[in-house]
Amino acid sequence: MKITKELEKAIGKLPYYSLEQFELDAIAYISAIRERRMCCIIDSVAKSGMSRTLKFASCEGSANRNQWYWYRQYTCLFLVLGFSEAKHSGYFRIHGCGMDMVFDTNYRIIHKLTQLELITISECEKLAQEKPTVL
Repeated sequence: MKITKELEKAIGKLPYYSLEQFELDAIAYISAIRERRMCCIIDSVAKSGMSRTLKFASCEGSANRNQWYWYRQYTCLFLVLGFSEAKHSGYFRIHGCGMDMVFDTNYRIIHKLTQLELITISECEKLAQEKPTVL
């Protein structure tokens, strides 16, 4: 993983979050996109249509697949990557209109993770085109 000063500064602003945890969250995000386990919850759309409040979560299971599942949230990962948190905990304000903002958000995240050398360019080309399931 390529460690930048911006990355270190952003992680330093979050208490109880480390570079190692960021890398684990990024790998979990990539894996969830690859395996199509990622979903996006659209909480609200501005009256003007210029912004949306979104939350990304992936369905995770226990080692024993018959027991239980939970949804992993990516709040700290999004904060470190430069997204602004909305008033609701775990939700982010995404600005823009005229395109699929869920697709665009995933596209930007995958490209940022490629810049940090967490995935290859060929893998980026595939994963950036995936769209999480919208709820």
